[in-house]
Amino acid sequence: MLFSNAQPLYSPEQLKADIDTMVRYLEDTHINPYYRYGKALFYKDVEQVKEQLRQPLDVTSFYLRVQPLLGKLEDGHTDIKPPLALYNQQNPYELPYAVKLSATPPYITFTKAYLTAPLPLPAATEIISINGIPAQKITEDIINLNTGETRAFRADFGAGYFNYYLHTLYKTGKTYTIHYRLNGRKVKAVVKGIRRNVLLNKINVQETATSQQHKAQSDYHLSILPNNSTAILDLPTFDNLQHFDTFLDSAFTVMAAENIQNLIIDLRKNSGGDSDIGDAILQYLARTPFRQYDKVVEKHSSLLIQRLLKQKAGKNLSKWDSAFINKPVHVVSTETYDDITLTTIPNRFTGKLYVLTSTYTFSSAADFAQAVKHYKLGKIIGEETGGWIISYGDIVSSKLPNTGLTFTISSKLYYNMGAGVKDWHGVIPDIAQPADEAMQYTLSLIQKAHP
Repeated sequence: MLFSNAQPLYSPEQLKADIDTMVRYLEDTHINPYYRYGKALFYKDVEQVKEQLRQPLDVTSFYLRVQPLLGKLEDGHTDIKPPLALYNQQNPYELPYAVKLSATPPYITFTKAYLTAPLPLPAATEIISINGIPAQKITEDIINLNTGETRAFRADFGAGYFNYYLHTLYKTGKTYTIHYRLNGRKVKAVVKGIRRNVLLNKINVQETATSQQHKAQSDYHLSILPNNSTAILDLPTFDNLQHFDTFLDSAFTVMAAENIQNLIIDLRKNSGGDSDIGDAILQYLARTPFRQYDKVVEKHSSLLIQRLLKQKAGKNLSKWDSAFINKPVHVVSTETYDDITLTTIPNRFTGKLYVLTSTYTFSSAADFAQAVKHYKLGKIIGEETGGWIISYGDIVSSKLPNTGLTFTISSKLYYNMGAGVKDWHGVIPDIAQPADEAMQYTLSLIQKAHP
C-alpha cells in the first residue's frame, strides 16, 4: 500500500469498488434516493467521477470526489462522514473565528472571535475573500460537500466545520489574507492561524468562562426573566433522553413556581436527535392526545438487519426480532401511528408558547416544531426549518470496504402531522424573522403584550 502525507493511498480499482458499494447500499436501503435528482443523472455523475480516478488517492482526496454525489440527492440523513480524525492528526493552523455561511449574499459573515483572536471584528462583518478565494466560491464548495434538503441548511451546517473545509479544499497554511467590508469600505488584513489543538483549548476556556451554568447542565438550559413572567428553554440538541427527562421535570417545576406565563423554546441551533424528546416536551404542552407523525414508510434492507443484530449482540432475540431478521429485503411497508395519551403531569404549561426556528433546525427538532404548529400550541417564529415535514430519516450506517469511510443512509420516509403528500418543505414560521433576530423580536412581542 502506498502512502501520501502519512495517509495510505488507494488504487483506482479500490476507489471505484467503494463507489459501487455505496451506490448498491443506497439503492438497497433508501426508499427513493432519486426523489429530487434523477437516477440517470446520478448514474452519469457517478461514471464521470469513476473515469477521473486514474491515480491512487488518499481518503481525504477521495472524500472530496465522492461526497458531492450524495449532496445532489438532497437528503440530509444520507451522507458520508468527513475523515476528521485524519485532519485532527495534522493539527493545522486555523482561523480563530466562528462564521455564518449563507447560500445568498453576504456569503460569509463573522459571528464571534475566540479568546485572544489576533483581529477583533464586529459581529456580522462581511467577508469578501480569504486567501484570494471569493466568499461565494468558498460557500458553494462547502455546500456541495454537505447533504440536506436545502442549500440554506447545507451552508448553515457546513459552517460548523469551516476550518476543516478551508484547509482541506484550499491547503491553507500558517497565515490567512482576509478581505472584509467595514463601514462600506473594503479592508485587508493578514491573520496568523492558531494550531487546532491550541484553538480548541481556547474555545473550551471561553465556553467555560462565559457559560458555567450552561456547561453544568450539559446540553439544555433554562433562563427565567421574572420581569415579564417569561422563561427561555435553550435546546441545542435532542440527544440524551434520560438526562433530558430529569431536566424537563426540573424546568417545568421551576416555571410553575415562578408563575411563568410566556415560554420561548429556542431550536435555532438544534439539528435533531431523538424524537422521543419531542414527545416528552409535548406532554408538558399538549391539551389533547397527540402524535408527531401521521405515518412512516420503511424499506427493509440488509443494513437494517445488521443494525438490529449489532444492537442485540450477546442478547436473546425476541419473536419480533426473529421475524424482522427473516423478513425479505426490499419489502416496503407503511405504519400508521396512534395518538400518545397525555400522562398526569402536575406542571403542565398553559401559557403562551413561542418556538424559534432557523434553517439549521433539522430532523426531530423540525418534527417537534411542526407538531406545535399543527396542534396550534404556540407561534413559530424565525426561518423555515431545514428539516422538512415530509422527510427521509432513521439512518443506518456502514463503512466503505476499502477506504473505511463511514456512510449513512435513510431507511424511512416520515410524514409529519399536517403534511400533505406534496408538502416537500420545512416548517413555515407563523412570523418570519431572520434567525439571529428572532429572540429579540419575540421578547419585544411579549413586552408589548405585557407592558
